[in-house]
Amino acid sequence: MPLGGYCTVCQRWVWLTPYGECQNGHPALAVKDVQQLKPQADPDVLVGEVMDEGPSRARFRWWWRHSAWILWTFTLGFMNWLGFVYVGVRARHTPWTLFGFAYLVPLLLTITAFATALPVWPFLLLQLGVSALSVVHALSIRPYYRAIMFGDASPRALPAAPQPPVLAAGARPTLPKDIDERTADALQPARRQVDKILSTAGSIGKQSVRDEVVGLCGTADQIIAELAAQPRKLDAARGFLTYYLDAAQRIVEGYVNLGKRGASTTEINQTLARAEASLKVVQEAFDRQLANVLEDRAMDLDSEIELLERTVRSETMYTQTSGELS
Repeated sequence: MPLGGYCTVCQRWVWLTPYGECQNGHPALAVKDVQQLKPQADPDVLVGEVMDEGPSRARFRWWWRHSAWILWTFTLGFMNWLGFVYVGVRARHTPWTLFGFAYLVPLLLTITAFATALPVWPFLLLQLGVSALSVVHALSIRPYYRAIMFGDASPRALPAAPQPPVLAAGARPTLPKDIDERTADALQPARRQVDKILSTAGSIGKQSVRDEVVGLCGTADQIIAELAAQPRKLDAARGFLTYYLDAAQRIVEGYVNLGKRGASTTEINQTLARAEASLKVVQEAFDRQLANVLEDRAMDLDSEIELLERTVRSETMYTQTSGELS
């Protein structure tokens, strides 16, 4: 699962880079509550249960699995501390764990009073009072806990856990339906590769790298669209179709897979840095391929402009000649 945390500079939940930094470039020291975050669209959350069991039963199971820890706080102070230790450990939120141990103190005092000659009732009343306080406390932190662990929207507008970034695809050019079979055989696999690269890029936590990959895919879409309009240029773009696009896919997938391991050694950091630098090289190669494909378009435009200028000059000369003859 991807790592996320609460950035004190952005004042919201963010994804973390492989270096532990905020996705917006803030240092690792500015990020707290670092943990593995479960995306909201995880099939284990609710989607499959709604289809199989109906909404009401699915919601009940969802509450039972992820909110039943609150029931520990209704045990008159005997088990309330365990609920806070549980959520504190699961969410890696140290203050909740410390509250759990604090709520254990009244119980220990009551047990000590029973075992000694101390009066029991004051400590028992303290235990019951702290137990009631822990119930209120548990209900207040429940939305925060769910936001951290499951990306659940909070009714109190608490910052929800970040979701995998969605890469916009609505403006991407589409392949025409009337292209010939040879062109379709060459371009449809290329388009599927671009789709895979975009899908993989959604898991990249570093904003600048993700933007570079999106830029690569935009250039690739342009090349594919131009090749669909000019099939005669397929041979000129053979390097793009058979090598550069494959290389881009391997680099992006390798970068994401290495970053997901969470390890941070000198060798891994150097490899990630090289992968980021190689994306610029791939972008340059894509730009050259696009320039080659667009070269004929530029020549055709120059020819049209030249023909227009000749036509205008001819009409002007004809008009002047007609005027002189008359």
